[in-house]
Amino acid sequence: MEAAMSPLYAKKALLGSPAVDLEAALQDAMGVKAQAVVSNRLTRREMDSLTAIGDTLLPSIDVTATTDQDESVRCFYQTSASMLGTHEASGEYLAKLRHAMQGLLRLTLWMLSTWIGTFFVCGAMNVSSRFPYVHKFSDLDPERRERIVLWWANNPCYLYRELFRGVKSVVALTYFTQVNEKQENPTWKALGYCGPDPEHIKKQLESADDEGSCSERLGPLHRAVVYMQDPKDTLYSTLSQAGLSLITTRPPPRHKCPYIAKTPQNKPITTIQCDAVIVGSGSGGGVVAGVLAQAGYKVIVLEKGNYNARSNLTLLEGHTVKSMYECNGLLATDDTGVMILAGSTVGGGSAINWSASIRTPDHVISEWRNQHELELFGSDAYEAALRTVCDRMGVQSEFNEENLNNSVLRRGCTELGYPVKNIPRNSTADHYCGWCCFGCRDGRKKGTLETWLVDMAESGNGVILPGCQAIKVLHEDRGRKRNVATGVVFEYDNHWSGEKETCIIESKVTVAACGALNTPVLLKRSGLRNANIGKNLHLHPVVMAGDTSPQQLPRRQKLARRLATKGAS
Repeated sequence: MEAAMSPLYAKKALLGSPAVDLEAALQDAMGVKAQAVVSNRLTRREMDSLTAIGDTLLPSIDVTATTDQDESVRCFYQTSASMLGTHEASGEYLAKLRHAMQGLLRLTLWMLSTWIGTFFVCGAMNVSSRFPYVHKFSDLDPERRERIVLWWANNPCYLYRELFRGVKSVVALTYFTQVNEKQENPTWKALGYCGPDPEHIKKQLESADDEGSCSERLGPLHRAVVYMQDPKDTLYSTLSQAGLSLITTRPPPRHKCPYIAKTPQNKPITTIQCDAVIVGSGSGGGVVAGVLAQAGYKVIVLEKGNYNARSNLTLLEGHTVKSMYECNGLLATDDTGVMILAGSTVGGGSAINWSASIRTPDHVISEWRNQHELELFGSDAYEAALRTVCDRMGVQSEFNEENLNNSVLRRGCTELGYPVKNIPRNSTADHYCGWCCFGCRDGRKKGTLETWLVDMAESGNGVILPGCQAIKVLHEDRGRKRNVATGVVFEYDNHWSGEKETCIIESKVTVAACGALNTPVLLKRSGLRNANIGKNLHLHPVVMAGDTSPQQLPRRQKLARRLATKGAS
């Protein structure tokens, strides 16, 4: 529980996770669209409490008596959350937070800004011998605030524990990912973290003005990416080239189509017709899109996230979680006990995962086949499908260079007699970048946006609509045992009008492949009533373990020397 009061604990626990935000100038130079600025909508009272909690979790510690001569470490200890402006950035995160806990967090912050609310939330710990004897949270001395925060963390009442985890997650993520005007974070050097790949950033800046590199910078999918915000004539032309038809009609009566209830009756609604519409561009949807497009079918892929070309990736955690992760990287279970990392970008999770590519285990196949009578699994057809996917993704287990943490883990297991096997990866043996969870800069991690979606783009039979969220799967009763899906209703933000626009896709085939988390939500929102929708989800919790080690691999030593030389010059 030292995490609430010791920056050293935070240093160890978050080792490997810090990164940064990117300024608009650097975004423009690298061809990255600037993210919309979300204003801090917290009240002055809420901010007062949030600032005090942030400085309790990450305080400024006096190091005058220490013998440590490392200036970066001394700076780390002396820099509190408020000194970096973490409270303002954390307030912005809370304003964007989509979680059942947001209301409770904001209510608690407001209560902590009053003495009676602090007494209710913290008990008698806000009572002191000095006038006025009962104080609001921000007026308490640091030691008393630390005791209160630790009391929340260890409280038998789950609401207090959720409060602690929620505020700690937001403050810690912000503290370790924000940057100053030099695009630096004062904690990085103390943590031994270099930030984004210096060589990659240098190459991007040098090529920013290169007209000839425009196609490469836009990425292999740019010809298939269509933005609904484009002018209508451009949109018509682009979709027509892909063999898709687009019509604009008056919306049908609302009692027949409740999904367009927010659309004015006199406003035309756009309808796109295709053979297949696929909701989601990740590991499921991307494969289906590639196969169908190569077979000659006209395909539309709906993706609520944006398209981030590999040459335009910032490799910065702060920017990446906001632009490529679900819920800005703060997706969690209702009790905040498990944080979930999920992709929200073209390529889905395959764009930001750690490249592990594990075939379906035999015991799982056996369970599906024998207990649930799903005969497909374990069949020759299923094995052939697995081989096809693995071959296209380049899945293999070899590597040319192993990083420090894996080599230490391997050596420890070997000395203890534990069996060690390499995890198959969908990347080449010489791929060693260290930033793949922020997108793969050179495309050697073969996610769907480097494989199946490229197949679709090259076939000329499909398009990707980024920034479009599926609202409802359309279906109708055609006298069969089950209703038949006829298309999808989706929304997108019209940057010109500042409003949401509703469109319809009519299709012969509809594929819902927006992930284990979002697909059930879409199906329920569409009026489907199967009792199994949303059931049987299993999460595999992973505990992050940190340590400090004096050892460095040669590659890291070389990088450290290069950074030191650059700093000296």
